[in-house]
Amino acid sequence: MTKTRQTEANESNSKDITLNSKREFHQVQTSTYWLPKDEEEQFRLMAQHSVIKDLFGGNILSSVTKNLDFNKELAVLDVGCGSGVWLMDTICEYPKCKYYGCDMVDVINRKLANFTFNTGNVLEGLPYPDNTFDFVHMRLFVFGLREVEWPKAIKEVLRITKPGGFIQFIESDTEIPRKNDDAFYDTVVAMHKICKERGQTPLIGRKLEGLVRRADNARVIEVKFATLDTTSNSSTAKRMAWNWVELIKGTMSSYGPALGLKDEAEQKKYLKEFRHCLDNVHGSFQSYGVVAQKAL
Repeated sequence: MTKTRQTEANESNSKDITLNSKREFHQVQTSTYWLPKDEEEQFRLMAQHSVIKDLFGGNILSSVTKNLDFNKELAVLDVGCGSGVWLMDTICEYPKCKYYGCDMVDVINRKLANFTFNTGNVLEGLPYPDNTFDFVHMRLFVFGLREVEWPKAIKEVLRITKPGGFIQFIESDTEIPRKNDDAFYDTVVAMHKICKERGQTPLIGRKLEGLVRRADNARVIEVKFATLDTTSNSSTAKRMAWNWVELIKGTMSSYGPALGLKDEAEQKKYLKEFRHCLDNVHGSFQSYGVVAQKAL
C-alpha cells in the first residue's frame, strides 16, 4: 500500500464518508462472487493483504517453507489472484520461482516479472495440466463459492498440484457475535443474511479443515487460527477497521437493503457509526490457514 493510501486507511474515520454508486462488478453469470473488481477494490485488497500477512507471520505458512525450498525454481500458482498483491509480495521474497496467477477477470498488474496470468474458474476447470504446481495458494473465496461448491474446488486445486506438493488455503470466519445494539453486530448479521441468499457461509474458515480432510488424496499438515481485535489500536487493527468499512462501502448495493438503509444519507451515517464501533466498541477479524499435502 502506498503511503498516501496507508494514511487514508489510518485516518479515514476522521474524514467524511464518500460513496461511489458506480462500482464495477464482474459479469460472470455462473459465479456468486459479489464484491467489486474496480480500482477502489484493488486498494482495499492491498490493505487486506497486509493484515493477513501480519496475522499469519508472512505470505506462506511455516509448514510449507520447511518442506519446500523456495530458493529453487518452484512452480507457484495463486488461484483467484485478483490484482496480484500476494504474488507481487511473494515474488519479491522468492524471486527464483516461476509464478502463475488465475482469476475469472483480468485486473492483474502486467508489470510483474517472472509471472504468467491465465483466465479461469476453479469450478469450471483451471487451464493447467494435472500435477503442474509445487505450491498452490488460494484464499478468501468466502464470497465467491457456494458452500456446496467447496469440495469441487478443493478437488480441482489438488488435480493441478504435483504429488507431494502443497496447497495453502486461508479463509475468513465471521461468527455472529453475542447480540448487542451496535453496528458491528448488525453488519455481521447482514453478512450472514446476504451469504445465505447466495448459498455461501461466512463460517467457511472453521469448516475448511474438515473439507480438505475428506478429499481422497490430501493430508492436512497444518491448521492455524488467527484473530484480531479492531479496538486494540495497533497498526494492523487500524488497517483492518479501514478495510471493514471499505468492504461495506463497496458492497452497499447488497448491504443497504440487508440493513434497511433507505438512502445515501442513511448509508453514510451507518458507515460512520460502524467505524466508530470498530475503533472504540467492538470489532474483530478471524481467519484460518490450512495447509495440505497432495499424496505421492
